[in-house]
Amino acid sequence: MNCLADLRMFSEIARSQSMASAANRLGMAPATISGRLKALEDHYGMALVRRTTRSLLLTEEGRLLLERAEPVLSGFADLEREMGGRRHAVEGGLVLSCATDIGRGHVLPLVHAFARTHPHVKFSLRYDPPGSLNEFHFDAALRAGPVKDSGLTIRKLFTMETVTAATPGYLAERGIPASPEALGDHDCLRLEGSTIGGDVWTFEAGAQRSIAVGGRFRASDPETLKTLSLQGLGVLRTARADIEPELRSGRLVPILAPFEPAAARVSLISDTRRRLPARTAAFIDFALQHFAGGSSEKPTQWRQTAA
Repeated sequence: MNCLADLRMFSEIARSQSMASAANRLGMAPATISGRLKALEDHYGMALVRRTTRSLLLTEEGRLLLERAEPVLSGFADLEREMGGRRHAVEGGLVLSCATDIGRGHVLPLVHAFARTHPHVKFSLRYDPPGSLNEFHFDAALRAGPVKDSGLTIRKLFTMETVTAATPGYLAERGIPASPEALGDHDCLRLEGSTIGGDVWTFEAGAQRSIAVGGRFRASDPETLKTLSLQGLGVLRTARADIEPELRSGRLVPILAPFEPAAARVSLISDTRRRLPARTAAFIDFALQHFAGGSSEKPTQWRQTAA
């Protein structure tokens, strides 16, 4: 028994008071209508209509069923219209998950531009551990570096440079490290949950090298570490976009530039295209267009990863 479809059929029979008329309006054979009405009566264990030679009359139980069914059918019709509208209307809540490694200098201008273009979208912007993709709900996610296959759609968005820096005052006092190994003599500001600026910093110069770093300060917020670095309290490793103004002004000085790795790929991750609400699809298209001109590598085609 298909409850909703049978209730809709019963409502049509009640309105037309004719099996043939109901069958015509519903595009069904009269025999099919008759059989489904009998199945509905068998389900409830009582007669719902009384057949006469000229029409169908509702029994008391039939009138009760019709009375209770009408709000259900009306509510379902409203729900169908609302859900159908969400397929096309760019509105509602958008949950964007960014790995802690992703530079705010990349993300926030994108969010700001999209929010101005689509005023009916509400944002929930979260910074999560880099590897977490299946632990919570998100509409779109940004991750740096390789992304393990997760049954999601992955699209390259832009590339992100890493920079290691400190204030001139700190370097004058503590010295300029000549190699990544020399960081063992320095206070390194560590970002919790980061693959770029966490407890192990990876460099490249002919061969990849991973350096375990330490220091007096660590935090879960990149802005806190940036503030500490500007106060001369340690060496910072972060996305270049996040400290570009400070590098240009000389407040922070890049170090170990020959050892920095190649720019990391930043991917935009979402559910499959056919399942996306309009707001998410619009955000993805907007993001791809936003970065297409400024990225050192052009976006690739949509790729569906293996489940």
